[in-house]
Amino acid sequence: MTAISDLTRTEPFKTFFVCYKLGYIVLMLPFRVLFYARRANRQRRSWSLKKSVIISSLTGITDMTVRIGYFLGRNVNEEVPAHECKDARFIWVDPVSPELIQGQVKKFAEACHAQSIRIPAYGFGDWNMEPRGEPLAKHGEKVVLHFHGGAYVFGTAHPEDMTANISRGLIKWGSDVVSRTLSVDYRLSSSAPFTVSGPFPSALIDALAGYVYLVRKLGFKPQNIIVAGDSAGGNLALAFVRYLRDTPELGLGMPGGLLLFSPWCDPIGTHEGEAVEKARSNVGVDYIKPRSDSPHSVELYALRSFLGGVSREEAATNPYISPGSLKLDPSTITGLFAGFPPTYILSGEAELLVDEIRTLRRRMEADLSKENLVFDEVLDAVHDFSVFPFWEPERSSAFQRIVSWIRKL
Repeated sequence: MTAISDLTRTEPFKTFFVCYKLGYIVLMLPFRVLFYARRANRQRRSWSLKKSVIISSLTGITDMTVRIGYFLGRNVNEEVPAHECKDARFIWVDPVSPELIQGQVKKFAEACHAQSIRIPAYGFGDWNMEPRGEPLAKHGEKVVLHFHGGAYVFGTAHPEDMTANISRGLIKWGSDVVSRTLSVDYRLSSSAPFTVSGPFPSALIDALAGYVYLVRKLGFKPQNIIVAGDSAGGNLALAFVRYLRDTPELGLGMPGGLLLFSPWCDPIGTHEGEAVEKARSNVGVDYIKPRSDSPHSVELYALRSFLGGVSREEAATNPYISPGSLKLDPSTITGLFAGFPPTYILSGEAELLVDEIRTLRRRMEADLSKENLVFDEVLDAVHDFSVFPFWEPERSSAFQRIVSWIRKL
């Protein structure tokens, strides 16, 4: 990091830099409106003017987080007052016992001294929590356990985060089948020049705590739990379901469904440079930028923070971290998703992760029966488009299809 980078993380330079970046975005708005008013100039001709302007504006914001050290997360040790929870309820999730952390996950946890801690979660929908009681599961009730996106380094499960719109969408379109969701505020990862914390498998251990809370404290049957995740949360959902499959001796059962929104399944980037790389045509369309060697690159910082002491070479061959990696051993790919629950993958045809998600689809197709895998790639849609309320009518249509799938589980 340069001396200028250090300055942008300290006051008053941090405030000046943020004002400059936001001011530039505001200043450019009328020019973007004029430019994209002509449909031929839009990233995709099918896009509305609103979509084109907002997505082009988002592109300039992501790298700012690394420059200033603000990752939109929350302190997982602090309770959030009810009046700050908007349309959700704050819930404390107790740590799991060490006996529930086994196998590969235990090995990685011991290497980085990761332990289970009490974590926050947010309940969306009909929780009806009593002051001195727990909102126990009703007979046959389904619930969605959601893990938010953010490259493992930013974002939160709090309702202020854009990813909360996934819970809102599910409840809006499917309240008769899913009346509530639980979004786990798992520990974020960080690394130099910031405090080193939360590397793999910290978030996975927190995901386990959320699941145990639903099963053992609230009494949900495993088959009535749909595990969901968007972007990095999709990576976490895949790893978590894999852990449950690999440790049947824990007696935690398997969830009834797996719901993935634009899952980040090749964090190492083994698809980059491939001759068939579809993502090349999506550069400049999706708001996610290609990897770069810039010290402010969100992708490089996220990877370094998430992996911690795990080498890239090891991560590229580990299905817990990179189930979509092209460097997985053929013997590992065989049966990679055997025993997984029915799965729904929602992605965008215009997103930068399109190639790795298609690889994930092919690998899941090999192990799941045709009726147990739904691959829903929406034409001209960007990464994680379901979190954007303005991405209509595609967003609402997608949620209606997902709810129809949940009804059949």
